[in-house]
Amino acid sequence: MSRRTVVLAGPPHWGRDTAARQLPADARICWIGEPPAEGLPDRVERLVARDFRRVLGRTVDLLVYDAHAGVDADALGAAVGSLRGGGVLVMLTPAWGQWPSAPDPLLGRLIPAGHRREEVGTRFLRRLMVGLEQSSSVACLTPAQPPPDLEPAPPPVPHGDHPYGCRSADQQRAVEAVMRVVDGHRRRPAVLTADRGRGKSAALGIAVGELLLQRRVQRVVITAPTIHAADGLFEHAAERCGGVRVERRRLCCAGAEVVYREPEALIDRPETGDLLLVDEAAGLPVDLLRRLLEHASRIAFASTVHGYEGSGRGFDLRFRGVLDAEAPGWRAVRLETPIRWELDDPLEAWLGRVLCLDAEPAELGDTAEAPAARIVPVSQEALAQDEQRLRQAFGLLVAAHYRTRPFDLHQLLDGPRRHLFLAEEAGAVVGVAVAAEEGGLDPATAHEVWAERRRPHGHLLPQALATHAGIEAAPTGRALRIQRIAVHPRRRGRGLGAALVDSVTERGRRNGCALVGTSFGATPGLIHFWRACGLHAVAVGARRDAASGEHSALMARGLDAKGAAWVEQAGFRLGAGASALLAEPLARMDPQVALAVVRAAQGAEPPAPSDWQRRELAGFAHSLRGYAAALPALRVLAEAVLIDSDRSRGRMSHCEAAFIGKVLQHRPWVDAAQRLGVSGRRPTLAALRQAVADSLPE
Repeated sequence: MSRRTVVLAGPPHWGRDTAARQLPADARICWIGEPPAEGLPDRVERLVARDFRRVLGRTVDLLVYDAHAGVDADALGAAVGSLRGGGVLVMLTPAWGQWPSAPDPLLGRLIPAGHRREEVGTRFLRRLMVGLEQSSSVACLTPAQPPPDLEPAPPPVPHGDHPYGCRSADQQRAVEAVMRVVDGHRRRPAVLTADRGRGKSAALGIAVGELLLQRRVQRVVITAPTIHAADGLFEHAAERCGGVRVERRRLCCAGAEVVYREPEALIDRPETGDLLLVDEAAGLPVDLLRRLLEHASRIAFASTVHGYEGSGRGFDLRFRGVLDAEAPGWRAVRLETPIRWELDDPLEAWLGRVLCLDAEPAELGDTAEAPAARIVPVSQEALAQDEQRLRQAFGLLVAAHYRTRPFDLHQLLDGPRRHLFLAEEAGAVVGVAVAAEEGGLDPATAHEVWAERRRPHGHLLPQALATHAGIEAAPTGRALRIQRIAVHPRRRGRGLGAALVDSVTERGRRNGCALVGTSFGATPGLIHFWRACGLHAVAVGARRDAASGEHSALMARGLDAKGAAWVEQAGFRLGAGASALLAEPLARMDPQVALAVVRAAQGAEPPAPSDWQRRELAGFAHSLRGYAAALPALRVLAEAVLIDSDRSRGRMSHCEAAFIGKVLQHRPWVDAAQRLGVSGRRPTLAALRQAVADSLPE
């Protein structure tokens, strides 16, 4: 049964009151936005847009989305995925002709501090309106028309009779793959992927329930980005095995149990039970997934490929390499048949087009026969008017960046002061760069930023220079920050990324910017790329980024004398303070990343050991001077190695990550041993002694 959409276009109070009066009595209802003046029945679950993740994994019969309270592309995409076949989406909107100019409380997320509401475009909203107008499943009503019938149709009939209570052959294969993880060879994970509504979370729950029913497991651990995302899994498991959910995080069945744990908690205190299940895996950083894979010998993952977050494709491309390296016997199961709604559902079709949920990079031929690509600037309006260009560009961003969401599409089309560049080859988009203007704040605001009393929205790069590097004047300068950059997988290694960066840099120089820069989840490879493009490290985030799972590195290049001086000053400060940062806030940063970041800083000066410190180092290297006694001198040498790669000669190049990790980050000896490929403290200490000997002047 197809889902349908009803639009109530008119004043806010009319739309809310009309929808509330027509709510069916026996239906699961979710209302997102402001309630009517007289409130809502207790049976209606009301959410604000920012809580949209609470609907993940849920099923509702009727969904009310109040666009008067703002248009949140992420919330709309996620919530619609919870609506079952035969269900009704009710959108409350301003009158059609007034909607583009009507107030939107959520637009503030697009507006950098110091900019005006009038600078935000309406291209995304008009795209949404066109999608609604062109769909035959949408009924648009005004106050002059009779109230609508919001009664949902009966739920869809299951697709045939399948074992375990599955509703499709796809789902049955997925259930059997998860169950096989328990009894099959160790380290053979199952990875379920599907678009929304295909029953992958239900498959995990059914598999758990069946395993409990057959008494093949005693303890199953579940994790997901939020506990709300695991609710559906728990429900299907309880239904299958007849178990009781004794609390939000725990299901019991015949002496066995299923428990929920936060992903980070599982890293800090590993517990995997007989089976570990990771639901909505695309919502977690790849590095965190990799560590879960290391801890658990029996594990299964489920991930949305084309979902509200738009990140499933990036997950699929990036995590596949981790699986191939860490668990080469892993099994992929793709679910194609919709379960929550029918195939060719019109609501899925129009919303997928509007939000570019199914955007993919262009299909390209052989690299050897490819013509040379050219870099072209493109306006937001031109991109919005060219659907093929837009979908290919956004498809590249989805594939290249781990978490590209519908909100990013809204920002791409309507964010103020955005600069877009495309690399094009015979009409196909093979590269894209998106940059935003930042800075230009008044001196009083700049001082407040430096004092950390204010954090103006939308000025990341100059703000970081003020807070991390102590450059109070930095927010007064204008900067161009590269927010996103992506190159087609089949055209990498041809200089397109560097050419896109050059185009952004030249635009910044012509526009009188003092800086061009970027912020990203730090890895040695990415740091090397940006360094090759002429950028230097200026700051590093003390906390891991929620999306990438890595510490954020900020790199910049001066475009005038003032900007160049700021970059050098920030680099000097980063190098001088690196050892203190690694001792505490960056103690868990990968030493290889720390080395790459600090060595990418401009102006950093490596310390020179004093005479007594050189004697102490020689005693540690060539005699039996103990590690504790030599530690003050070893710290000076470690700081020099961290900043200056020329100090790292001979075996130190092999040992430098272990050396930095042990001496500056105070990592346990077992960590150094693993990095050196030895076992035990004694051979580890011997390897470090030799590395120090190789690093000393002859």
